[in-house]
Amino acid sequence: MASFQDGLPDLTACGPATSAGPRVYIETYGCQMNVYDSQAIGGLLGRDGFASAAREDEADVVLLNTCSVRDHAEHKILSRVGEIRADRRARGLAQPVIGICGCMAERLGDELRKGGQAVDLVVGVDNYDTLPGLLRGLTDPDPAGPAAGGRTVTGHRDDQHYVAPPELYPVNNSHLVTIHKGCDYKCTYCIVPMTRGPQREKHPDTILDEIAGIVAAGGREVTLLGQNVTAWRWGADLDFAALLDLVAGIDGLERIRFLTGHPRDMHRHTMATIARLGKVCPWLHVPAQSGSDRVLRRMKRLYTRAEYLAMVDHARAVIPDVTFSSDFIVGFPGETEKDFQQTLEVVRYVKYDQIFSFKYSERPGVPAARLADDVPTPEKKRRLAELMAVQDEVWQGVASACLGQSWQGVVESAARRPAGAVRVRTASNRKVVVQGTGLEIGQHVGVRVTGFRNTTFTGERLA
Repeated sequence: MASFQDGLPDLTACGPATSAGPRVYIETYGCQMNVYDSQAIGGLLGRDGFASAAREDEADVVLLNTCSVRDHAEHKILSRVGEIRADRRARGLAQPVIGICGCMAERLGDELRKGGQAVDLVVGVDNYDTLPGLLRGLTDPDPAGPAAGGRTVTGHRDDQHYVAPPELYPVNNSHLVTIHKGCDYKCTYCIVPMTRGPQREKHPDTILDEIAGIVAAGGREVTLLGQNVTAWRWGADLDFAALLDLVAGIDGLERIRFLTGHPRDMHRHTMATIARLGKVCPWLHVPAQSGSDRVLRRMKRLYTRAEYLAMVDHARAVIPDVTFSSDFIVGFPGETEKDFQQTLEVVRYVKYDQIFSFKYSERPGVPAARLADDVPTPEKKRRLAELMAVQDEVWQGVASACLGQSWQGVVESAARRPAGAVRVRTASNRKVVVQGTGLEIGQHVGVRVTGFRNTTFTGERLA
């Protein structure tokens, strides 16, 4: 799924701050699934008497909730462990218990408890319920603590679907709700089936109860999450479109977003449901990954370029004001210049609001690792730079056409600049910075677009 973490608020201090137990600091890396999992971990530990630390250097326990999508992400975590240890030594502070959670824990397991940057415990994505007991054993001054062999808990389970407490701070004024975990599509470059396991649905009643709890606590918007959220299905009759209908029926809920959707599961009846339900926001994040049929086959993406573009055309025909974002990989094994140019053609045709683009990097154990990584690194860098330049050119045209338009949106946060401004998000996931006094988080407001910088618009409040 796409990585949007650059725009996320600080969610490292998870869980109640009133407990007198050991203090825990959680650092989150990667996608929104990890952000949600950190919220759930904070809730689990808070209910067991652990306190939340505002800063890493105040914590008795530091948990790093990790990503394995790229090799760079894993190296960053290992470096971070060293930084924490070194900083504590330099300042004469006691060393904390350090644990690695999430996808990196699942992939590397006991390897993370060896070597110079060894950590104290390793807990995979389906075993967060073991954290309170493990941490009690490591932080209680009386017991000897769990045996070293018991400090690594990994492996996929069907009996665990975590629910984050509704009172925790939402992302972009939208509460995250995971509706399934894992993925049954085995794209050849992707490590998710290994780290998150096969697709397992959260029960629809659990999803609805969770969202009802969010609304009861004051929430008005949710973002449904999954590695392939549009593939959610419960039994023979309840698919993702039917789930949207059920969620939209919750009184007091005003907006529903979702990500990430797989193009193969963006069915026409799902698009018709999005168009019919006023609560579902018309923003579709549907990763294309490549514009070349030859590369798509090697990636095992299970759709063609023509099918992808037909999905986009149909969405534009039936969903008012729909916008698109996407993911792309350049330099996949065997990608030729012709293949790459076909990717640029797709970007120019679709006119995405935003894309997340990456150079291909091999991940151990995935099917693509058996392919020759034959696109030289300088060429990957060149293609990535060209792709980003084409997207910028496309966006300049899209954004310029929006000048003077009037939009409705919701105030989601204070803007970083200018002073006194707020950031408004539209249903189509466009951000507008607006000056105005008396505007409150969650307030509906009309804006007129006056300019833009990068992917953020500027505007003035409508009377």
